[in-house]
Amino acid sequence: MDLRFASISVFAFASIQAPATADAQSAQASIAPTVVVPRPAASWPTIGSDVPLDPAWHTGTLANGVRYAVRRGKQPPGTISVRVRMDVGALMERDEQQGWSHLVEHMVFRGTAHYPDGEGVRVWQRLGASFGSDTNAFTALRSTTYALDLPRADAASYSQALSVLSDMLTSATIDPKLLTTERAVVMAERAQRMPPLVRKMRETTQPLFFAGTKSATRDIAGNDATLNGASASALRAYYKAWYRPSRAVVVVVGDADPALLEQGVRTAFGAWTAEGAEPTEPDYGTPRAPATSVATVSDPQLPSQAILALVTPHDDGVYTIARQQRNFVDAVAIGILRRRLDSVAQRGESIILATVGVTRQRHIEDEVIVAITPKPGQWSQALEATYRVLNGALAAPPSQAEVDEQTAKLIQSLSSAVSTEQTLASAAVANGFVGSIDQQGGTAAPIFYLRLFALQRATLTPDVIQSAIKRLLAPDPRLLIASNVPVPVETAAKALASSRAAAADAGVAVREVSLAQLTLAGQPATVTGSDKIADLGIERVHLSNGVEIDLKQTAFEKNRIRVVVTFGHGLLGETTAGASSLWSSAAVTAGGIGPFSADELERLGAGRAILFGFGVGVDRFTFTGASGRRDVESMMKLMAAELTQPQFRAAPLGRLRDAVGVGYQSTFSQPVSVFQRFGAPYLHGGDARFAPLPPLSTVEGLTLPDFRSFWSKRLASGPLRVLIVGDFDRDATVAAVARTIGTLAPRTDDRPPASLVDVKADVPARGPVQLHHEGDPLQAVVAKAYPTIGLLDDVPTSTALDIAARLVETRMIEQFREQQGGTYSPFASHPQSSAMPHYGVFLAGAQLQTGRIDDFTRALNAIIVDLGAHGPTPDALARARTVASSASERALSDNGYWMNVLTGDLDDPRYLAFTKAAVSRWTDVTPATVKAAVARYLRPERGFAIEVLPVAPTVTK
Repeated sequence: MDLRFASISVFAFASIQAPATADAQSAQASIAPTVVVPRPAASWPTIGSDVPLDPAWHTGTLANGVRYAVRRGKQPPGTISVRVRMDVGALMERDEQQGWSHLVEHMVFRGTAHYPDGEGVRVWQRLGASFGSDTNAFTALRSTTYALDLPRADAASYSQALSVLSDMLTSATIDPKLLTTERAVVMAERAQRMPPLVRKMRETTQPLFFAGTKSATRDIAGNDATLNGASASALRAYYKAWYRPSRAVVVVVGDADPALLEQGVRTAFGAWTAEGAEPTEPDYGTPRAPATSVATVSDPQLPSQAILALVTPHDDGVYTIARQQRNFVDAVAIGILRRRLDSVAQRGESIILATVGVTRQRHIEDEVIVAITPKPGQWSQALEATYRVLNGALAAPPSQAEVDEQTAKLIQSLSSAVSTEQTLASAAVANGFVGSIDQQGGTAAPIFYLRLFALQRATLTPDVIQSAIKRLLAPDPRLLIASNVPVPVETAAKALASSRAAAADAGVAVREVSLAQLTLAGQPATVTGSDKIADLGIERVHLSNGVEIDLKQTAFEKNRIRVVVTFGHGLLGETTAGASSLWSSAAVTAGGIGPFSADELERLGAGRAILFGFGVGVDRFTFTGASGRRDVESMMKLMAAELTQPQFRAAPLGRLRDAVGVGYQSTFSQPVSVFQRFGAPYLHGGDARFAPLPPLSTVEGLTLPDFRSFWSKRLASGPLRVLIVGDFDRDATVAAVARTIGTLAPRTDDRPPASLVDVKADVPARGPVQLHHEGDPLQAVVAKAYPTIGLLDDVPTSTALDIAARLVETRMIEQFREQQGGTYSPFASHPQSSAMPHYGVFLAGAQLQTGRIDDFTRALNAIIVDLGAHGPTPDALARARTVASSASERALSDNGYWMNVLTGDLDDPRYLAFTKAAVSRWTDVTPATVKAAVARYLRPERGFAIEVLPVAPTVTK
């Protein structure tokens, strides 16, 4: 259950990232040189529109007004994804009803006419759907959406799952006693998702950016007065008024006959009847100029930002081809502005990061948002530098090369949608259709958009794009300055006026770049041998330079090839002192590769899938990218060059240092972020290498020579493995590796000593570990940790502990959340790592009010003691096993899962046996094995607590 509202934008430093794409050339070849002729609108998604509905969708409207759209989806196999969008959200609420849409969303899970409290979730669990990930709901300004991803596609399971969902939407009981508890849960969620810093930003931005619209005064989360004012009878009346067939859209995508999917909708929702008159649509308002166009907000924890918003009314009419074509033009225009701003940021002057984007929201407004992260104390200089870019775009048309770069990117994206359409996950397809409803345009087939843009492309001249830029930048700007020190509004207003008058940036001359300019020194390697792990479908190929290629060929993602190059020993290869520079990994590829600067690499990658990211793993360093058959060799050529021809530059390192410094203090704004950033070493036996960041003084003290020396050594050492998963040509791909990574010189393997690898989650000290945050003084995070065993030390026991984590989390939800209202999101997990042979930790915790810490501890201890003494009930165990095995079975159809498999030690027979038993191992868990594992490893004296408390602890009962 989630609230969809904006939070603080803290821009992370960007390394080279791999776009999600496929082979654009093959898709382009299929474009027919004919004019697109839309077919007549035939169903509710296309009424009044000339955008044709994708014929794969089967749509209709039931007699009671429920609209539906169903289609076949085969990924993952044997699954069905259901979405029900209710046309009710925060914009439908009166002032005294704020938060009621979200409160109703919670209450429909708390009992219906045919399913008592909790039973609906248990039914879904018996079918293999987990609460929270497979079953959830989301409240937004304009809608409330219910999501169910069912791991079974048979008619009986589908019917039963829909029966629960339809009962929730048609006959929720909204019991007064349960409302009292769930109100506390909703308030806990609000406290977790809306800490004081986020709320301060919202209270400043809403009247500035949304002046004149109802959105300016709406809070999805509500407040104490409105939530406490929601009696059961009043909330039930609100539910009956807005939850009615005419406001429901049911979307189903799954591995079943569409006729069966449609019949399921008819059976489950066909008898739904509305009570009373249709509610009156609210006055959504119209954007108008705010009382003042400049606002500032300050807080010691705030990262510095300057945000410009250029607002225009949204066209609430139907979606048309003409509007889509205008959006294509705007996408090219915005892309050019974004690239120019990024180029300025790369110079390392006053801007750390700057970007621009467009949001279009029905019943709200359209916005062009320019978000700037300045260097500390340089927001006014950054604002002026931004306006030099904007004014330059207004003063003269872009170059043809700039237009070509952005159109190539757009073609790549549209082509990717075409080539991956048949293998896109059903959940993603369903989510996409629900998202399109707000535009009232339905969903056309991906090939329609590709062909439409191909026909339009020749018309996108520099003059046309400049006209779009002028239109997009025409509104008077609204400026928000966020700072950790006070900034007078008058000062910000003067800076805005001055910046708007800044001289236009003429840009810089750019040279033509081509991959032909990059040369690899060595000779291609030859294949010296290969072997197969037949029952896993994995092949291992060995090259003459010592490189190992591990391949897993799949058809899960059409024409998509995932590549990971691993080398070295990552975190475990470092001493505590050596690890202090690992935080700077994001700046490694940001300086450029070989003869290319980072800006040139971006241009080189336009329309091609050749860019990749660099990361630090527990036991390896990685280059990670996704490509298609046309581009995979080019991507690996760049990866090989990064290992031998890295470019270390001062500007990217300086930007990263500044970015870390800007965002560092905001870590302390809420307990969860403190736990995530500073709790990890305590979960690894006090090992400081696992801290995501060293002290800020260490970050600030890293010089360019030290940075270059640190990473040059690591890029040049350690054995190389190339892991490839996806839809590839085996022989061509092996040859591509041989011509790229295979040209590198053989590398030695200096394995770290056992003392650095044998990490355990030992108890760090007596008593709880206490960390502190500076956010809401009534909020805390508490987690209890119990050291366990390594992943392969004792697989049956590890599996039993995995199940125990599911059981503990479920019971914490049922008992501490749903019965006591003590928290929104209790969690339990059992992380292990094959990289650390004897590491395991059982972790259970929650964010909660400080006064509920003792209650949580008692509840958790009681659950663990009961499991250790009696084991789970047969039904609870069966549900946990079914959910776990269903998740494992679905993972077998996921390329990400197989890439993770390849990263393990394929020479270890224990690891291979574990992998082969990914699904079957869950069936061996019994009440006795869970009871024994809990009794052995979750004894009170074995565990320790980590508490994140407010700086000045406030305890309330």
